[in-house]
Amino acid sequence: MNESYKIISSSILFWFSQKKWFVYSILVSIFLLNLSTPIGLSVPAYHSLIILVLVFMLVTFEPIPFPAIALLTLVLQVVLEVAPPDQVASSFMNDAVLFVMGSLMFAIAIVHQGLDIRLARSIVFIFGKSKRMFLAGLMSISAILSSFLGEHTVIAIMLPIGLSVIKNIDTQQTDGKNAVLITLFSIAYGTIIGSIGTPSGGARNVIMINYLQEFSNVHIDYWKWMKHAYPILIIQLIVAYFVLQFAFPSSLKNIKMRGYKKNVENRSVKKDINHLFSCLIIIAIIASWFTFNDIYGLGIIALGGALTFMIFGMITWEEINKNTNWGVILLFAATISLGFQINETGASSWLVIKFNELLNSLPSNSMNVSWSIMAILSGLTANFFTSSATVSLIGPMAIELHPTDISFALSSAIASGFSFLTVISSPTAMIIYSTGLVSTKVFFRVGILMFIISILILYLMSQFYWVTL
Repeated sequence: MNESYKIISSSILFWFSQKKWFVYSILVSIFLLNLSTPIGLSVPAYHSLIILVLVFMLVTFEPIPFPAIALLTLVLQVVLEVAPPDQVASSFMNDAVLFVMGSLMFAIAIVHQGLDIRLARSIVFIFGKSKRMFLAGLMSISAILSSFLGEHTVIAIMLPIGLSVIKNIDTQQTDGKNAVLITLFSIAYGTIIGSIGTPSGGARNVIMINYLQEFSNVHIDYWKWMKHAYPILIIQLIVAYFVLQFAFPSSLKNIKMRGYKKNVENRSVKKDINHLFSCLIIIAIIASWFTFNDIYGLGIIALGGALTFMIFGMITWEEINKNTNWGVILLFAATISLGFQINETGASSWLVIKFNELLNSLPSNSMNVSWSIMAILSGLTANFFTSSATVSLIGPMAIELHPTDISFALSSAIASGFSFLTVISSPTAMIIYSTGLVSTKVFFRVGILMFIISILILYLMSQFYWVTL
Protein backbone atom coordinates (compact mmCIF):
# COMPACT_ATOMS: atom_id res chain seq x y z
CA MET A 1 0.00 0.00 0.00
CA ASN A 2 2.80 2.40 0.93
CA GLU A 3 4.62 1.48 -2.27
CA SER A 4 1.52 2.25 -4.34
CA TYR A 5 1.06 5.52 -2.51
CA LYS A 6 4.65 6.52 -3.26
CA ILE A 7 4.28 5.67 -6.94
CA ILE A 8 1.04 7.64 -7.24
CA SER A 9 2.45 10.60 -5.33
CA SER A 10 5.62 10.72 -7.40
CA SER A 11 3.58 10.47 -10.61
CA ILE A 12 1.35 13.36 -9.54
CA LEU A 13 4.34 15.46 -8.53
CA PHE A 14 6.09 14.74 -11.82
CA TRP A 15 2.93 15.62 -13.78
CA PHE A 16 2.57 18.88 -11.84
CA SER A 17 6.21 19.79 -12.46
CA GLN A 18 5.60 19.37 -16.19
CA LYS A 19 2.14 20.96 -16.29
CA LYS A 20 2.31 23.56 -13.52
CA TRP A 21 1.49 26.44 -15.84
CA PHE A 22 -1.57 24.57 -17.06
CA VAL A 23 -2.71 24.22 -13.45
CA TYR A 24 -1.96 27.88 -12.74
CA SER A 25 -3.88 28.93 -15.85
CA ILE A 26 -6.91 26.88 -14.84
CA LEU A 27 -6.81 28.26 -11.29
CA VAL A 28 -6.66 31.83 -12.58
CA SER A 29 -9.61 31.11 -14.89
CA ILE A 30 -11.67 29.58 -12.04
CA PHE A 31 -10.88 32.58 -9.85
CA LEU A 32 -12.05 34.99 -12.58
CA LEU A 33 -15.20 32.96 -13.19
CA ASN A 34 -16.15 33.31 -9.54
CA LEU A 35 -15.84 37.09 -9.60
CA SER A 36 -18.82 39.29 -10.37
CA THR A 37 -19.30 40.13 -14.03
CA PRO A 38 -17.93 43.67 -14.65
CA ILE A 39 -20.49 46.39 -15.22
CA GLY A 40 -21.24 46.82 -18.91
CA LEU A 41 -20.31 43.27 -19.83
CA SER A 42 -22.69 40.41 -20.52
CA VAL A 43 -21.85 37.01 -19.07
CA PRO A 44 -20.87 35.52 -22.49
CA ALA A 45 -18.65 38.55 -23.16
CA TYR A 46 -16.96 38.22 -19.77
CA HIS A 47 -16.41 34.50 -20.32
CA SER A 48 -14.86 35.19 -23.74
CA LEU A 49 -12.30 37.47 -22.07
CA ILE A 50 -11.53 34.82 -19.46
CA ILE A 51 -10.84 32.34 -22.27
CA LEU A 52 -8.61 35.01 -23.82
CA VAL A 53 -6.55 35.25 -20.62
CA LEU A 54 -6.35 31.46 -20.43
CA VAL A 55 -5.21 31.15 -24.05
CA PHE A 56 -2.61 33.89 -23.57
CA MET A 57 -1.09 32.09 -20.57
CA LEU A 58 -1.12 28.69 -22.27
CA VAL A 59 0.44 29.93 -25.51
CA THR A 60 3.08 31.91 -23.63
CA PHE A 61 4.24 29.04 -21.41
CA GLU A 62 3.05 26.11 -23.59
CA PRO A 63 2.46 23.54 -20.82
CA ILE A 64 0.27 21.60 -23.24
CA PRO A 65 0.67 21.23 -27.04
CA PHE A 66 -0.76 23.87 -29.38
CA PRO A 67 -3.43 21.49 -30.77
CA ALA A 68 -4.65 20.89 -27.20
CA ILE A 69 -4.83 24.66 -26.58
CA ALA A 70 -6.83 25.06 -29.78
CA LEU A 71 -9.31 22.31 -28.88
CA LEU A 72 -9.65 23.63 -25.32
CA THR A 73 -10.46 27.09 -26.72
CA LEU A 74 -13.28 25.67 -28.84
CA VAL A 75 -14.67 23.47 -26.06
CA LEU A 76 -14.70 26.30 -23.52
CA GLN A 77 -16.55 28.62 -25.89
CA VAL A 78 -19.46 26.17 -25.85
CA VAL A 79 -19.18 24.97 -22.22
CA LEU A 80 -19.06 28.54 -20.87
CA GLU A 81 -21.94 29.50 -23.18
CA VAL A 82 -20.04 32.12 -25.11
CA ALA A 83 -21.68 30.88 -28.30
CA PRO A 84 -23.71 27.87 -29.46
CA PRO A 85 -21.87 24.95 -31.10
CA ASP A 86 -22.93 25.78 -34.67
CA GLN A 87 -21.74 29.37 -34.33
CA VAL A 88 -18.38 28.27 -32.91
CA ALA A 89 -17.99 25.76 -35.74
CA SER A 90 -18.81 28.33 -38.44
CA SER A 91 -16.33 30.86 -37.01
CA PHE A 92 -13.64 28.18 -36.78
CA MET A 93 -13.24 27.69 -40.51
CA ASN A 94 -12.96 30.64 -42.91
CA ASP A 95 -10.74 31.94 -45.70
CA ALA A 96 -7.99 33.00 -43.29
CA VAL A 97 -7.70 29.45 -41.95
CA LEU A 98 -7.72 28.00 -45.46
CA PHE A 99 -4.97 30.46 -46.34
CA VAL A 100 -2.76 29.29 -43.45
CA MET A 101 -3.40 25.67 -44.38
CA GLY A 102 -2.74 26.24 -48.08
CA SER A 103 0.36 28.37 -47.45
CA LEU A 104 1.99 25.74 -45.22
CA MET A 105 1.30 23.01 -47.79
CA PHE A 106 2.50 25.27 -50.60
CA ALA A 107 5.69 26.03 -48.66
CA ILE A 108 6.45 22.35 -48.13
CA ALA A 109 5.99 21.66 -51.84
CA ILE A 110 8.34 24.51 -52.83
CA VAL A 111 11.10 23.49 -50.40
CA HIS A 112 10.72 19.86 -51.54
CA GLN A 113 11.80 20.93 -55.04
CA GLY A 114 15.18 22.21 -53.76
CA LEU A 115 14.70 25.75 -54.99
CA ASP A 116 17.10 27.02 -52.32
CA ILE A 117 20.08 25.78 -54.37
CA ARG A 118 18.83 27.50 -57.52
CA LEU A 119 18.21 30.70 -55.60
CA ALA A 120 21.65 30.51 -53.96
CA ARG A 121 23.34 30.34 -57.36
CA SER A 122 21.38 33.38 -58.57
CA ILE A 123 22.22 35.43 -55.46
CA VAL A 124 25.93 34.61 -55.76
CA PHE A 125 25.89 35.46 -59.47
CA ILE A 126 24.20 38.84 -58.94
CA PHE A 127 25.63 40.00 -55.60
CA GLY A 128 28.69 37.80 -55.04
CA LYS A 129 31.35 40.30 -56.15
CA SER A 130 30.97 42.33 -52.94
CA LYS A 131 30.43 40.68 -49.55
CA ARG A 132 28.39 43.61 -48.22
CA MET A 133 26.31 43.62 -51.39
CA PHE A 134 25.86 39.87 -50.97
CA LEU A 135 24.42 40.41 -47.47
CA ALA A 136 22.19 43.23 -48.78
CA GLY A 137 21.06 40.85 -51.51
CA LEU A 138 20.27 38.11 -48.98
CA MET A 139 18.17 40.56 -46.98
CA SER A 140 16.37 42.07 -49.98
CA ILE A 141 15.55 38.76 -51.67
CA SER A 142 14.41 37.30 -48.34
CA ALA A 143 12.07 40.27 -47.92
CA ILE A 144 10.65 40.15 -51.43
CA LEU A 145 10.04 36.41 -51.30
CA SER A 146 8.62 36.58 -47.78
CA SER A 147 6.15 39.27 -48.77
CA PHE A 148 4.56 36.93 -51.31
CA LEU A 149 5.27 33.41 -50.03
CA GLY A 150 5.24 33.92 -46.25
CA GLU A 151 7.86 33.47 -43.54
CA HIS A 152 7.59 29.68 -43.26
CA THR A 153 8.50 29.15 -46.90
CA VAL A 154 11.26 31.72 -47.20
CA ILE A 155 13.19 30.97 -44.01
CA ALA A 156 13.22 27.30 -45.04
CA ILE A 157 14.68 28.28 -48.44
CA MET A 158 17.09 31.00 -47.32
CA LEU A 159 18.56 29.60 -44.09
CA PRO A 160 20.48 26.76 -45.82
CA ILE A 161 22.09 29.44 -48.02
CA GLY A 162 23.22 31.39 -44.97
CA LEU A 163 24.47 28.31 -43.16
CA SER A 164 26.51 27.16 -46.15
CA VAL A 165 28.12 30.62 -46.31
CA ILE A 166 29.16 30.67 -42.64
CA LYS A 167 30.08 27.02 -42.10
CA ASN A 168 33.82 27.67 -42.58
CA ILE A 169 33.99 30.87 -40.52
CA ASP A 170 36.28 30.87 -37.49
CA THR A 171 34.06 32.01 -34.61
CA GLN A 172 36.88 32.17 -32.09
CA GLN A 173 37.54 35.80 -33.05
CA THR A 174 35.08 38.66 -32.59
CA ASP A 175 35.27 39.51 -36.29
CA GLY A 176 34.28 35.96 -37.17
CA LYS A 177 31.42 35.87 -34.67
CA ASN A 178 30.06 39.13 -36.07
CA ALA A 179 30.34 37.82 -39.63
CA VAL A 180 28.18 34.84 -38.64
CA LEU A 181 25.62 36.99 -36.83
CA ILE A 182 25.30 39.61 -39.55
CA THR A 183 24.73 36.86 -42.14
CA LEU A 184 22.02 35.14 -40.09
CA PHE A 185 20.36 38.41 -39.07
CA SER A 186 20.35 39.64 -42.68
CA ILE A 187 18.21 36.65 -43.62
CA ALA A 188 16.09 36.82 -40.45
CA TYR A 189 15.34 40.55 -40.66
CA GLY A 190 14.69 40.40 -44.38
CA THR A 191 12.19 37.59 -43.86
CA ILE A 192 10.49 39.25 -40.89
CA ILE A 193 10.25 42.66 -42.57
CA GLY A 194 8.97 41.19 -45.83
CA SER A 195 6.03 39.48 -44.14
CA ILE A 196 4.17 42.80 -43.77
CA GLY A 197 4.29 43.57 -47.49
CA THR A 198 1.24 41.76 -48.89
CA PRO A 199 -1.80 39.85 -47.57
CA SER A 200 -0.05 36.57 -48.42
CA GLY A 201 2.99 37.56 -46.36
CA GLY A 202 1.39 36.41 -43.14
CA ALA A 203 -1.80 34.96 -41.77
CA ARG A 204 -2.28 38.04 -39.55
CA ASN A 205 -2.71 40.17 -42.69
CA VAL A 206 -5.50 37.99 -44.03
CA ILE A 207 -7.14 37.86 -40.60
CA MET A 208 -7.26 41.67 -40.42
CA ILE A 209 -8.65 41.90 -43.95
CA ASN A 210 -11.41 39.46 -42.96
CA TYR A 211 -12.15 41.40 -39.78
CA LEU A 212 -12.38 44.71 -41.63
CA GLN A 213 -14.82 43.23 -44.11
CA GLU A 214 -16.84 41.47 -41.40
CA PHE A 215 -17.00 44.25 -38.80
CA SER A 216 -16.68 47.49 -40.81
CA ASN A 217 -17.73 46.40 -44.31
CA VAL A 218 -14.39 47.74 -45.58
CA HIS A 219 -12.76 45.76 -48.39
CA ILE A 220 -8.98 45.81 -48.86
CA ASP A 221 -7.68 43.99 -51.91
CA TYR A 222 -4.17 42.68 -52.56
CA TRP A 223 -2.93 45.80 -54.32
CA LYS A 224 -4.39 48.23 -51.77
CA TRP A 225 -2.60 46.44 -48.93
CA MET A 226 0.67 46.61 -50.88
CA LYS A 227 0.29 50.36 -51.46
CA HIS A 228 -0.01 50.85 -47.70
CA ALA A 229 2.65 48.37 -46.55
CA TYR A 230 5.39 48.10 -49.20
CA PRO A 231 6.87 51.59 -48.73
CA ILE A 232 7.22 50.75 -45.01
CA LEU A 233 8.94 47.50 -45.97
CA ILE A 234 11.46 49.28 -48.20
CA ILE A 235 12.34 51.88 -45.54
CA GLN A 236 12.68 49.17 -42.89
CA LEU A 237 15.07 47.21 -45.11
CA ILE A 238 17.36 50.22 -45.52
CA VAL A 239 17.29 50.92 -41.79
CA ALA A 240 17.86 47.25 -40.92
CA TYR A 241 20.95 47.08 -43.14
CA PHE A 242 22.63 49.93 -41.28
CA VAL A 243 21.44 48.72 -37.87
CA LEU A 244 23.11 45.35 -38.48
CA GLN A 245 26.31 47.00 -39.71
CA PHE A 246 26.36 49.00 -36.48
CA ALA A 247 25.43 46.06 -34.22
CA PHE A 248 27.90 43.58 -35.75
CA PRO A 249 30.92 45.45 -37.09
CA SER A 250 33.03 43.07 -39.18
CA SER A 251 35.55 43.10 -42.00
CA LEU A 252 33.72 40.02 -43.40
CA LYS A 253 37.12 38.53 -44.33
CA ASN A 254 35.95 35.21 -42.89
CA ILE A 255 33.26 34.79 -45.53
CA LYS A 256 34.63 32.67 -48.38
CA MET A 257 32.57 33.28 -51.52
CA ARG A 258 34.76 31.45 -54.03
CA GLY A 259 34.33 27.99 -52.52
CA TYR A 260 30.66 28.66 -51.95
CA LYS A 261 30.10 29.33 -55.64
CA LYS A 262 31.45 25.87 -56.47
CA ASN A 263 29.20 24.21 -53.94
CA VAL A 264 26.03 25.45 -55.60
CA GLU A 265 26.89 24.65 -59.21
CA ASN A 266 25.49 21.09 -59.18
CA ARG A 267 22.50 20.83 -61.50
CA SER A 268 20.63 18.40 -63.74
CA VAL A 269 18.09 18.61 -66.54
CA LYS A 270 15.38 17.05 -64.36
CA LYS A 271 16.01 19.60 -61.59
CA ASP A 272 15.95 22.43 -64.13
CA ILE A 273 12.57 21.31 -65.45
CA ASN A 274 11.11 20.87 -61.96
CA HIS A 275 12.39 24.27 -60.87
CA LEU A 276 11.02 25.96 -63.99
CA PHE A 277 7.60 24.37 -63.48
CA SER A 278 7.67 25.26 -59.76
CA CYS A 279 8.42 28.88 -60.62
CA LEU A 280 5.53 28.94 -63.09
CA ILE A 281 3.18 27.64 -60.37
CA ILE A 282 4.45 30.26 -57.91
CA ILE A 283 3.98 33.05 -60.46
CA ALA A 284 0.48 31.79 -61.27
CA ILE A 285 -0.50 31.70 -57.58
CA ILE A 286 0.84 35.22 -56.92
CA ALA A 287 -0.90 36.54 -60.05
CA SER A 288 -4.13 34.88 -58.91
CA TRP A 289 -3.83 36.54 -55.48
CA PHE A 290 -3.72 39.86 -57.29
CA THR A 291 -6.43 39.11 -59.83
CA PHE A 292 -8.92 36.66 -58.37
CA ASN A 293 -8.78 37.12 -54.57
CA ASP A 294 -12.13 38.94 -54.65
CA ILE A 295 -13.76 35.91 -56.26
CA TYR A 296 -11.99 32.91 -54.77
CA GLY A 297 -10.30 34.27 -51.66
CA LEU A 298 -6.63 33.95 -50.75
CA GLY A 299 -7.09 30.60 -49.02
CA ILE A 300 -8.61 28.70 -51.94
CA ILE A 301 -5.90 30.01 -54.27
CA ALA A 302 -3.14 28.88 -51.87
CA LEU A 303 -4.75 25.44 -51.63
CA GLY A 304 -4.91 25.40 -55.42
CA GLY A 305 -1.13 25.85 -55.56
CA ALA A 306 -0.54 22.87 -53.25
CA LEU A 307 -3.09 20.86 -55.23
CA THR A 308 -1.24 21.59 -58.49
CA PHE A 309 2.03 20.24 -57.09
CA MET A 310 0.27 17.04 -56.02
CA ILE A 311 -1.65 16.55 -59.29
CA PHE A 312 1.55 16.72 -61.33
CA GLY A 313 3.35 14.32 -59.01
CA MET A 314 5.91 16.85 -57.77
CA ILE A 315 5.12 15.98 -54.16
CA THR A 316 3.03 13.30 -52.46
CA TRP A 317 0.28 13.78 -49.94
CA GLU A 318 2.29 11.70 -47.47
CA GLU A 319 5.14 14.23 -47.68
CA ILE A 320 2.78 17.18 -47.15
CA ASN A 321 0.92 15.44 -44.35
CA LYS A 322 4.16 14.53 -42.56
CA ASN A 323 5.61 18.05 -42.69
CA THR A 324 2.49 20.20 -42.23
CA ASN A 325 2.20 21.61 -38.73
CA TRP A 326 -1.48 20.85 -38.15
CA GLY A 327 -1.22 22.13 -34.59
CA VAL A 328 -0.41 25.63 -35.84
CA ILE A 329 -3.41 25.51 -38.18
CA LEU A 330 -5.72 24.43 -35.36
CA LEU A 331 -4.42 27.19 -33.09
CA PHE A 332 -4.88 29.83 -35.80
CA ALA A 333 -8.44 28.67 -36.38
CA ALA A 334 -9.30 28.56 -32.67
CA THR A 335 -7.92 32.05 -31.94
CA ILE A 336 -9.74 33.48 -34.96
CA SER A 337 -12.94 31.88 -33.67
CA LEU A 338 -12.36 33.41 -30.23
CA GLY A 339 -11.69 36.79 -31.83
CA PHE A 340 -15.06 36.63 -33.58
CA GLN A 341 -16.83 35.77 -30.32
CA ILE A 342 -15.08 38.63 -28.49
CA ASN A 343 -16.51 40.98 -31.11
CA GLU A 344 -19.96 39.38 -31.35
CA THR A 345 -20.54 39.35 -27.59
CA GLY A 346 -19.62 43.01 -27.25
CA ALA A 347 -16.43 42.34 -25.29
CA SER A 348 -14.33 44.30 -27.82
CA SER A 349 -16.64 47.33 -27.48
CA TRP A 350 -16.29 47.18 -23.69
CA LEU A 351 -12.51 46.99 -24.00
CA VAL A 352 -12.55 50.05 -26.25
CA ILE A 353 -14.62 51.98 -23.68
CA LYS A 354 -12.10 51.09 -20.97
CA PHE A 355 -9.28 51.95 -23.34
CA ASN A 356 -10.78 55.39 -23.98
CA GLU A 357 -11.25 55.91 -20.25
CA LEU A 358 -7.54 55.23 -19.86
CA LEU A 359 -6.78 57.76 -22.58
CA ASN A 360 -8.96 60.35 -20.84
CA SER A 361 -6.86 59.97 -17.73
CA LEU A 362 -3.71 60.82 -19.69
CA PRO A 363 -2.52 64.42 -20.13
CA SER A 364 -3.45 64.40 -23.81
CA ASN A 365 -6.41 62.55 -25.26
CA SER A 366 -5.76 62.53 -28.99
CA MET A 367 -5.89 60.09 -31.85
CA ASN A 368 -2.09 60.04 -31.88
CA VAL A 369 -1.99 58.79 -28.29
CA SER A 370 -4.57 56.07 -28.90
CA TRP A 371 -2.82 55.03 -32.13
CA SER A 372 0.53 54.84 -30.35
CA ILE A 373 -0.80 52.71 -27.50
CA MET A 374 -2.63 50.39 -29.91
CA ALA A 375 0.36 49.91 -32.22
CA ILE A 376 2.85 49.38 -29.38
CA LEU A 377 0.43 47.03 -27.59
CA SER A 378 0.02 44.97 -30.78
CA GLY A 379 3.78 44.84 -31.37
CA LEU A 380 4.71 43.88 -27.81
CA THR A 381 1.93 41.30 -27.47
CA ALA A 382 2.94 39.65 -30.75
CA ASN A 383 6.52 39.31 -29.51
CA PHE A 384 5.41 37.29 -26.50
CA PHE A 385 2.37 35.66 -28.09
CA THR A 386 2.05 35.01 -31.85
CA SER A 387 1.32 37.65 -34.47
CA SER A 388 -1.73 35.86 -35.87
CA ALA A 389 -3.20 35.21 -32.44
CA THR A 390 -2.51 38.84 -31.48
CA VAL A 391 -4.42 40.16 -34.48
CA SER A 392 -7.18 37.63 -33.89
CA LEU A 393 -7.69 38.95 -30.38
CA ILE A 394 -6.67 42.64 -30.56
CA GLY A 395 -7.85 43.20 -34.14
CA PRO A 396 -11.56 43.63 -33.28
CA MET A 397 -10.60 46.15 -30.61
CA ALA A 398 -8.45 48.14 -33.06
CA ILE A 399 -11.32 48.27 -35.56
CA GLU A 400 -13.82 49.22 -32.87
CA LEU A 401 -11.65 52.18 -31.81
CA HIS A 402 -12.06 53.86 -35.21
CA PRO A 403 -14.32 51.83 -37.53
CA THR A 404 -14.05 54.39 -40.37
CA ASP A 405 -10.27 54.84 -40.12
CA ILE A 406 -8.46 51.78 -41.48
CA SER A 407 -5.10 53.14 -40.30
CA PHE A 408 -5.79 51.75 -36.81
CA ALA A 409 -6.55 48.26 -38.09
CA LEU A 410 -3.67 48.22 -40.57
CA SER A 411 -1.23 49.61 -38.00
CA SER A 412 -2.22 46.92 -35.52
CA ALA A 413 -1.67 44.17 -38.09
CA ILE A 414 1.62 45.59 -39.38
CA ALA A 415 2.99 46.31 -35.88
CA SER A 416 2.26 42.71 -34.90
CA GLY A 417 4.75 41.72 -37.60
CA PHE A 418 7.63 43.53 -35.88
CA SER A 419 9.00 40.29 -34.41
CA PHE A 420 12.37 41.69 -33.40
CA LEU A 421 12.36 41.23 -29.61
CA THR A 422 12.01 37.55 -28.71
CA VAL A 423 12.97 34.26 -30.33
CA ILE A 424 9.44 32.89 -29.79
CA SER A 425 7.77 35.70 -31.70
CA SER A 426 7.78 34.20 -35.20
CA PRO A 427 8.74 31.10 -37.18
CA THR A 428 11.78 32.96 -38.51
CA ALA A 429 13.03 33.94 -35.05
CA MET A 430 12.55 30.41 -33.69
CA ILE A 431 14.33 28.78 -36.64
CA ILE A 432 17.27 31.22 -36.47
CA TYR A 433 17.55 30.60 -32.72
CA SER A 434 17.42 26.82 -33.27
CA THR A 435 20.76 27.00 -35.13
CA GLY A 436 22.44 27.56 -31.75
CA LEU A 437 24.37 30.53 -33.17
CA VAL A 438 22.09 33.30 -31.88
CA SER A 439 21.36 33.89 -28.19
CA THR A 440 18.16 35.39 -26.81
CA LYS A 441 20.13 38.33 -25.36
CA VAL A 442 21.70 39.21 -28.71
CA PHE A 443 18.35 38.87 -30.46
CA PHE A 444 16.71 41.25 -27.98
CA ARG A 445 19.64 43.71 -27.87
CA VAL A 446 19.55 44.29 -31.61
CA GLY A 447 15.79 43.88 -31.84
CA ILE A 448 14.83 46.59 -29.35
CA LEU A 449 16.44 49.25 -31.55
CA MET A 450 14.82 47.81 -34.67
CA PHE A 451 11.42 47.61 -32.94
CA ILE A 452 11.47 51.25 -31.81
CA ILE A 453 12.56 52.51 -35.23
CA SER A 454 9.90 50.36 -36.94
CA ILE A 455 7.11 51.79 -34.76
CA LEU A 456 8.35 55.30 -35.60
CA ILE A 457 8.42 54.51 -39.33
CA LEU A 458 4.89 53.09 -39.14
CA TYR A 459 3.66 56.21 -37.34
CA LEU A 460 5.21 58.62 -39.85
CA MET A 461 3.88 56.66 -42.83
CA SER A 462 0.36 56.48 -41.36
CA GLN A 463 0.37 60.23 -40.70
CA PHE A 464 1.94 61.54 -43.89
CA TYR A 465 1.70 58.85 -46.58
CA TRP A 466 -1.47 56.86 -45.96
CA VAL A 467 -3.60 60.02 -45.93
CA THR A 468 -2.64 60.57 -49.59
CA LEU A 469 -3.94 57.17 -50.72
